[in-house]
Amino acid sequence: MKKIVLCLLLAVLLFPVFGKAETTESTGFDITELAEDTVFLVALDDPEHAILGLERNADTKRYPASTTKIMTCILALEKSDPDERVKISKRACNLSERNSKMGLKPGESYPMIDLLYGLMLPSGNDAAIAIAEHIGGSVDGFAKLMNAKSKELGMTGSHFVNPHGLHNAEHYTTARDMAILTAYAFENDTFREIVATVEYTAVSSEGRKIVLRNSNRLLRDVTANTYTPFSCLYENAIGVKTGDTHLAGKCFVAAAQKGDTVYLAVLLHGKNAPDKLTGREKDAYAAQRFYDAIKLFEYAFEHDTVTLDAQELVKRCLPESYAVSPDPSRSLATEILYHIEWDQTETLTLPRWQADLFAKDPFPEDSVVYSVDSYSAPIGSVAGSASVVLNGQTVFRGDLIADDYTYPPTPEPTEEPIFIISDETASPAPQTPGATPEWIPIATEPPTPSGSWFRRLFRCVPNGQS
Repeated sequence: MKKIVLCLLLAVLLFPVFGKAETTESTGFDITELAEDTVFLVALDDPEHAILGLERNADTKRYPASTTKIMTCILALEKSDPDERVKISKRACNLSERNSKMGLKPGESYPMIDLLYGLMLPSGNDAAIAIAEHIGGSVDGFAKLMNAKSKELGMTGSHFVNPHGLHNAEHYTTARDMAILTAYAFENDTFREIVATVEYTAVSSEGRKIVLRNSNRLLRDVTANTYTPFSCLYENAIGVKTGDTHLAGKCFVAAAQKGDTVYLAVLLHGKNAPDKLTGREKDAYAAQRFYDAIKLFEYAFEHDTVTLDAQELVKRCLPESYAVSPDPSRSLATEILYHIEWDQTETLTLPRWQADLFAKDPFPEDSVVYSVDSYSAPIGSVAGSASVVLNGQTVFRGDLIADDYTYPPTPEPTEEPIFIISDETASPAPQTPGATPEWIPIATEPPTPSGSWFRRLFRCVPNGQS
C-alpha cells in the first residue's frame, strides 16, 4: 500500500499540465507529460531537426547550468593533451559549499584527463575553473574561446561567460544549440568514453586519490542515508551531462543508443522541488528529468521508422551468391554455386535502430535461409530459394539459380606401372626343379640286382642317378 501511495504522489507531483495538450505531428505523443518546458529530441547525425516532432521551445533562450561543461570538455580535448599536467590555483578551490566539486586542493597538479573526468562525472566546478585557467589563461579568456567555438558550430542562440554554468544573466543557450554542440562533441572518442564512465579514480602528482562518480542517473543509481532514491537506470544510456541551479531548473542532456542509432535528448528548465519537501518526495523532482529522457528515447526507438527498399538493399548488402557442398549420396558434384535473384519489388519498414542493424554490409548471415530443391538442376535454371527472415517473418524472397558445379579432379596420365591389388588368394609360384638330394627309402622288396645288391641297398645317390 505504501508503494501505491508513493506512486500516486509521484504522478501528481511530476506530470504538470502546461495548458492544452500538445501532440507530435506523427503518432500522438503527449509532450505535456514531460516536466521540462524545453524539450528537443534529435538523431545524432541530424542534431538540428527534431525526431517525430518531439520538440518544445527548442529555440527559446535558457540557462544551461552545468550542461555548459559539455563545451568546456570538448574545448579542453581539442586544445590540450590528456597527459599534460595542470596546476590547481587557489581561485579554483575558492567555492562555496553549495557548489558541486571534484575535491581539488590548491597547489596540487593533475593530468588534464583526470580533471576532465572530475568535470563531467561529479560536475566539479573546481575542475572547470582549473581547466579554464590552464587553457585560456583565465575564466574570461576561456569564455572567449567558448563563444568562438559556439560561432564556429552555428550555435546562434548561445553566449557563455564561464566554464561551469553557475548563474549569470549573460550565460545562456537553446536546446537546439545544445544538441548541435553535443553531436559535435560525440565525434571525439575520448569525450564519449568520459561521459559514459560510471566511476573513475583521479590521482594527483602527490599521490592523493579522488574517487569520482557519475551524476547521470541513467548510468548510476544514487544512494541516500535516510531514504531510498528512485532508480532511473536505463540500459541504452551512453551519457551525457546533468545541470541544476535554482534559475535554470532541472537540466539534462542525454544520449541513448540501440544498434547504430543514437538519439540525443535536451531537457531544460525542469521543475524544482518545493522547499518544504525532503527525502524521497524531493528526490521525485530530481528523478523526473531522467524518466522523461527515457520516455523520449523509448518512444523514438519504437516509432522512428525507416523503409528499406529491396532494390537498394540488393546493391548495398544482400548476398549475391550461395555455395553448398552436398552430401555425396545426393550429388556427384563436390561444390555447387548458385546465383541469387532477389525480388526487388518488396519493401520493409522497421524502427531506425533495427534497420541500422539489419541493412548493413556484410548482411547478417543468420537472417538468410536457403532451400535447395535440386542438386543437379541445369545451369541457369531455378534450383531452390532464398529468403530473409526477421522476427520469424519472411520479409524478402529470391530464387537460387544454378551457376556452376565442381567435380572431383580426373587423375593425370602417368607412365608409372599400375599395380592391381586383388582380394583373391594368390597361388604359389611353381618352383624350378633342381639337384636337390632325395633320400631313397628302403624298399619293402629288394630291388632288382645290379652289381652288388648289398651296396645298392645302403648307397645314397642323387635323385635320377644310379
